[in-house]
Amino acid sequence: MAALAVLVLLLPERAEARPGGGHTYSGSSHSHAGGGLSGGGRSGSSFRPALPIGGRSGRGIGGPLIGGGLAGCGGMGCFFLLLLLAVVILIVYLAMKARKGGSPPPPDLPPSVDLDAIRGLDPEFSVVLFEDFVYSLYAKAHEARSNRAELEALSPYLGEQARGELAGRPPIGAPVAGVVIGAMRAVELALPAPDDARPQVRVVLEFESNMTVGAAPAQITQYVRERWRLVRDAGVRSKPPEAVRTFHCPNCGAPFGPAGGDRCEYCGEVVSGGRFDWSVAAIEPLEIEDRPPSLTGTAREAGGNLPTIFHPAVQARRAELLQADPASSDDALLARLQLIYQELNTAWSALDLGPVRPYVSDGLFDYLQYWITAYRQQGLRNVLEGMRLTRWTLVKAIRDRHFDSLTFRIWGTGRDYTVRQADGAVLGGDPRADREYSEYWTLIRGSGVRGAPRTDKNCPNCGAPLDVNMAGRCEHCDAKITSGDFDWVLSKIEQDDSYTG
Repeated sequence: MAALAVLVLLLPERAEARPGGGHTYSGSSHSHAGGGLSGGGRSGSSFRPALPIGGRSGRGIGGPLIGGGLAGCGGMGCFFLLLLLAVVILIVYLAMKARKGGSPPPPDLPPSVDLDAIRGLDPEFSVVLFEDFVYSLYAKAHEARSNRAELEALSPYLGEQARGELAGRPPIGAPVAGVVIGAMRAVELALPAPDDARPQVRVVLEFESNMTVGAAPAQITQYVRERWRLVRDAGVRSKPPEAVRTFHCPNCGAPFGPAGGDRCEYCGEVVSGGRFDWSVAAIEPLEIEDRPPSLTGTAREAGGNLPTIFHPAVQARRAELLQADPASSDDALLARLQLIYQELNTAWSALDLGPVRPYVSDGLFDYLQYWITAYRQQGLRNVLEGMRLTRWTLVKAIRDRHFDSLTFRIWGTGRDYTVRQADGAVLGGDPRADREYSEYWTLIRGSGVRGAPRTDKNCPNCGAPLDVNMAGRCEHCDAKITSGDFDWVLSKIEQDDSYTG
């Protein structure tokens, strides 16, 4: 019992607030919140508040709880108790030691695979653009599942099984809106073998999402976890960035009408099954539950004690980036990271994302706006005060023909609490004490961009004071500055208990 008590004291608890993660997008014991903020483009990650593990009334290893258990024991009983205690101490020691370096993800989550390996077959492949594509397809497919014609119009990208599964998902025929992806993990990657009759690349993705199902006033919010299996012929090349979110005929680019079946009525080609672009061969629902957004409550951070997960090639790729662009030094990147961090926390607390719009991708902005709307509808506000970064480390770097991508694990602290707007009553968190937490943040920038990351608040294209509309365009010169074409922007936030590399 003593050992069990020690283990219980060491277990992290779920946290409940902050931009994109404190509320947890799943609204349940699932504390994964992670992409959009990883919808990403992408949304589907999220912030979450945290508390340190220690400080529980002195009940630690060697404290009164264990000392009292040993008092008066003897013989084999004492021997087994001491043995059990030794095992617990060993577990704690190994866990603390593991925090100093990379290690596998939590055991209940499958490790992510490195999709960058696809570039060996397709030099145009970009993980950033692929994620934009699948996030867009995921939302569009669910929004179309109540309309047979709209679902059939996606035939080049959704196979027969996938369309059938979506159309038959209860409540059948109910409209779907507000699709927000909390996390996406690539759990399998299979490259074609030399003797394959039809060489194809196969990818399995696991999604966690929220969506609104049904028409008012009978709308419900669902939490969904599902796996999608995508295929594409090995010789296919990726679309250019401007075509990633269009779902026309993947061969000729003409609008794909639902009357054509799997054959395009313009070019006459059968365009399904991954012949010209990625196609979802199968969808497997893993968990579907009705869960309204959970915006109040106080709990401990779920993954702050987990070891940091490093990509094996992070140092080599970082060195390549630094050689290509010496101005992107560690200090310069940290300054940009801190700017985004402060702007995001301030905007979140004010329930106004306008000030942070220049620094976040389109998908991440949509994800954040979803939760801002939820807070407003419930008459709540999540207040963040004195927020500051305490530590950061680079864990992953990806470089391709279109984008550079850097993922950092960050550690922060500050006061984090939720109030009712009407009277200021505190409904979650503690306005008198700081909360510690950690998350994984991904910044992206166009592969051809060079120079020190900016920390001034001027348009990187025309130099005018930053005034960006909700589409991410400068109000002075109309340049799109949230796509990474000018500087590093935040595209994903993933929780430490759901990040798998």
